[in-house]
Amino acid sequence: MKLDVSTYPIIDHHCHPWAEDTREISKELYVSLMNMGGLSPEEAMDPENVIHSEFTPMGRQILHLMADFLGCKPRLSEVIEVRNKRAKKDYWEYCGELFDDAGIEGLFIDDGYSEVSVGAGLAKNDIHEFELKAPVPIRRVARIEPRFQTAVDESSSYEDFVTRFDRAIEDAVKKENVIAFKSVIAYRSGLHIDPATEEQVRKDYERSKATRARDVKHIRDWYVRRVIRKSRDLGTTFHIHAGMGDIDVVFDRSNPMQLYGLLKDPETWKTKIFLIHGGYPFSQEAAFYANALKNVYIDMSEMIPFASIPGATEKTMQILDMAPPARVVFGSDGVVIPEIHWAGAKIGRQVLEEVLGGFVKAKVYDEDEAYEAAKMILAGNAKRVYNPW
Repeated sequence: MKLDVSTYPIIDHHCHPWAEDTREISKELYVSLMNMGGLSPEEAMDPENVIHSEFTPMGRQILHLMADFLGCKPRLSEVIEVRNKRAKKDYWEYCGELFDDAGIEGLFIDDGYSEVSVGAGLAKNDIHEFELKAPVPIRRVARIEPRFQTAVDESSSYEDFVTRFDRAIEDAVKKENVIAFKSVIAYRSGLHIDPATEEQVRKDYERSKATRARDVKHIRDWYVRRVIRKSRDLGTTFHIHAGMGDIDVVFDRSNPMQLYGLLKDPETWKTKIFLIHGGYPFSQEAAFYANALKNVYIDMSEMIPFASIPGATEKTMQILDMAPPARVVFGSDGVVIPEIHWAGAKIGRQVLEEVLGGFVKAKVYDEDEAYEAAKMILAGNAKRVYNPW
């Protein structure tokens, strides 16, 4: 059974902005984006690192898609040359052409800035400037960790810190119009998020205030649980990074299985919680939560397009084997250049065609149900949950 969802609109539930200075890109920048560790300017000078990144599955499949779109041969130097020539005429018009081709209707933008980006010398993008130029409407997702650190740095006491932190969360909704909060605690202390006593939180505050230490687990567990509760009252959802990520993720503590204590706590059940990146490669663990708990959703970003199309197809089948389509949303984790968002949309549709076609063949769904599932995942669920525009 071959489905065709090529005309279905997409909302990219999790991605990042790109900047004007990527109007022209180098071969080194392109290949640095095609592996999970990234490449620093120095690493990009090593031919061994370049060939490694150029031949990752992500690097090859995006290169072939770009060659088809640009009408050239799938050779990196030629693709970069044709791409730059086209983008330099009018970069944001070129971005619009990409998004029209991919049927992307909107972006949910994470406003954080990763340590890998810092190490690679990538500039932080201005969200407000990006919103003015982006080819489609955007909505903002507020990263918690920078707001936490600012509250620590600017506070004069523990009580002052709590007041500042709460105000930063509330102002994000009232003044910045965010639709969700996101935590990258998986990059700090991992996903085993326990209740913390006030004494434990106070001690971590004092240590963080004095040293800016990253390994302050109790206060991190505290702010995740606190923002989940506040999200219920503020009318926002909560996003949490689960599974693989940049090389500095605490990978041995990033399996969504470790969220069991947090997610089975009734205190979290009134907030919609999205497992960003679908817990990849621990996708079945994530899918269990989306089936068993009525407030848990799965976001497919990063797996698409960072994994190969066959690999992403297998993992998406595992997700939809357990998680109902009404609990799954598309995302790309696109970053730095718009081609990653664009390729993610193209690849995401292909993956869903394969998986849902297999479900029809196996008589899990009939054809109409498979098409309805695709519509929900690509954009319908995001529209229903967020009513973003």
